Amino acid sequence: MTECMKTRRLRSLAFAGLVAGMLALPATPATGVAGFGDVAPARYFTDAVQWMVDEDITTGTSETCFSPEDAVTRGEAAAFLWRMKGEPAAAPHPFGDVTAAWQQGAVSWMFALGITTGTTSTTYSPDDSLTRGQIAALLHRLAGEPGAAPHPFSDVSAPWQQIPVSWMFANGITVGTSATTFSPDTPVTRGQVATFLYRYEGEPEVEVDPTHPTSPQCAQQVAGPNAGYNSLFIGHSFFIPVAGLLPALAADAGLVDHTQEGVFSGGASGAPQAMWENASVRAGIQASLDSGDIELFGMTYHPVYPTLEGYRLWIDYALAQNPHTVIMVGLPWSTNPGAIDAATYASTWHDAHETGFHPVIDDLRDEYPGVVIFEIGYGHAATELYERFDAGELPGIDTLVRSGGPGVFSDSFGHADAILRDLAAHVWLRAIYGVPLSTLDDPGYEVDLREIADEIMDAHDPDYNAP
Repeated sequence: MTECMKTRRLRSLAFAGLVAGMLALPATPATGVAGFGDVAPARYFTDAVQWMVDEDITTGTSETCFSPEDAVTRGEAAAFLWRMKGEPAAAPHPFGDVTAAWQQGAVSWMFALGITTGTTSTTYSPDDSLTRGQIAALLHRLAGEPGAAPHPFSDVSAPWQQIPVSWMFANGITVGTSATTFSPDTPVTRGQVATFLYRYEGEPEVEVDPTHPTSPQCAQQVAGPNAGYNSLFIGHSFFIPVAGLLPALAADAGLVDHTQEGVFSGGASGAPQAMWENASVRAGIQASLDSGDIELFGMTYHPVYPTLEGYRLWIDYALAQNPHTVIMVGLPWSTNPGAIDAATYASTWHDAHETGFHPVIDDLRDEYPGVVIFEIGYGHAATELYERFDAGELPGIDTLVRSGGPGVFSDSFGHADAILRDLAAHVWLRAIYGVPLSTLDDPGYEVDLREIADEIMDAHDPDYNAP
């Protein structure tokens, strides 16, 4: 995470040049893997859960569910550690509240090795949730309590947490909940514990079992046809109007749980860094993030702010309040479309997207390992419509820039007219949820926007899609 502390330009200032004409991120599949219906592919805990299954460390919370977002109890943590170490025998523990048969050997072993002394001399409290600070202490004691250089987390204040958290950070077992926070008093989830144990053991190579169907019995299911994110989108006029169409499309797709908020600021002031630097705008966005229930946080781009700084500031804050939020970054279309021909307009945008914007996502993923970060190149909607219009293949659209009749763009600057907003919103729906767009209502144009949006997403590099 040392890279997080740097102020690094986007891969190359060439990106800013390519997009200088522009406005001047657990699709979550409906199936799970690793033997459980609620373990999505490519989540930070996916390989770890598979490893736990392979090593007989877990059998899940049921035959089909792992419940990765559930808090781990002290009894469960004991069992995980004990099984990881081969279930060694030990003299009986002294705790009167440990009654479950499956906890006896595990708690006895932890007590015999000095990994735990209980919550009192006669209680272990096996049903209480374990915190992130406590799992750090347990793993540190299991490792023999080695020393380590100090950690970078400002919220770790208890003396007993200092060396354990420092050791976890130094050994790559944790990167914290942000660059400066560890959240030691927050209950640790089953997905997080799986990841900590997997890293503790050196991240052995695993082969993730193929697709496994979701189960209605799962406490946390992989998002399926009736699921949806609680979302927050922040940005400018080439971003928020598209976001505004998403709720209706999500409802049409049966995503009944999709909810969202949007925060708008025009032009360059809608860039992530500018929105952070504006105290009143920042406070409004932070108030939404402070709810702790934002599952998808979307931002956009503006070339006036060509560094990662704004993204870092918002991702750090979002993760501190919402540790499992998914990050989306969207690249809009270029401004001033009428100033250049369709082919040049399209090639300039695609060059910027592939050689400049994809590396932005690479850099953010490098700085925030374990965080789901993806991008939507929805500016492709504008290039596609412009090229179709130029080729005479956009019936019903009278002009490129609206002048009495419907256009692709509503003004010479490049704000979207209705067809561009609608196409971009369909791209968003497919990108975020993987919804088959052919099942949606026809939006009513003389060309099938659902088919065009599917073509755009089919052409998108899958390495930068949502997992």
